[in-house]
Amino acid sequence: MTPFESLVKLLSENSPGTYMVCEMADDSCREEMLRPGQGAHNIYSISKSITGCAVGILKEENKLSDEDNVYDVIGHLFPEKFDKRWKDVKLKHVMTHHTGVPYEANIDIDVMDFRKDGHEDFLSFFLSQPIVFEPGNGPLVYCDTNYYLIARIVEEVTGMTCAEFLQEKMFNPLGWIGNAWGTCPYNHTLGGTGLFVRGRDLAAYGKMLANGGVFSGKRILSEKWIETARGEKGCYGYGFTNSSDGRWFMAGGMLGQAVYVFPETKCAVSILGHEVPLDLVVKEIVPLYLES
Repeated sequence: MTPFESLVKLLSENSPGTYMVCEMADDSCREEMLRPGQGAHNIYSISKSITGCAVGILKEENKLSDEDNVYDVIGHLFPEKFDKRWKDVKLKHVMTHHTGVPYEANIDIDVMDFRKDGHEDFLSFFLSQPIVFEPGNGPLVYCDTNYYLIARIVEEVTGMTCAEFLQEKMFNPLGWIGNAWGTCPYNHTLGGTGLFVRGRDLAAYGKMLANGGVFSGKRILSEKWIETARGEKGCYGYGFTNSSDGRWFMAGGMLGQAVYVFPETKCAVSILGHEVPLDLVVKEIVPLYLES
């Protein structure tokens, strides 16, 4: 039994909410639909890692860097009154959720009624938040709005929404079909969530990462950026979580969406569904891919 067949078996027996799993290796894709489901699915927080890739692309074009300060890029978009410590916040602090803002700065459109809360202007709301921890050195405060901020920065630099920019630079080269990305009330890409993709397309994204940034002979990201974005061993990077031994990494979304990346074998696996037992996947399936 191959690792993919083992994954299908495990999810068939343990996850009634999973409907699609895909594996991509050697530029070929294997798909298994466990039960009928949507063609394109909300991958929730996996969106964060993809938004971060826009910064990686722009870094190679010498237009933006994760070392840049947020204020230096979009200072003119800050509200009139803001905590001056925002000037010390770098893009890398935002992408690792170490801006220094309190958790109350979060706008999670998947579980919150932002209109009822009076937060239709996401950017002004977020940039009005106090910096209560030292940027880069305080606790990790997980916040969807961090990646909304990154998406707005990408838009400011490129003149396109983050979704439009990535459609051109990454989604089309990966052969995505039928993807869509939600927006804020002012039509800016959400960044931190709300990206809808097919299982095959998410696997292609993982395959590109596993292959050091190259897909079907075209370079999309630099290998150096991927190494930085995946984070230190056992830590959270730019939307990714690195394994404790550094042999694989993944991006995950609410309810169990996941893409697993195996650089050693240049292979990736994606899972779409609800209430997916990712702990079992890590325990029983990941070792099979590392050994195969």
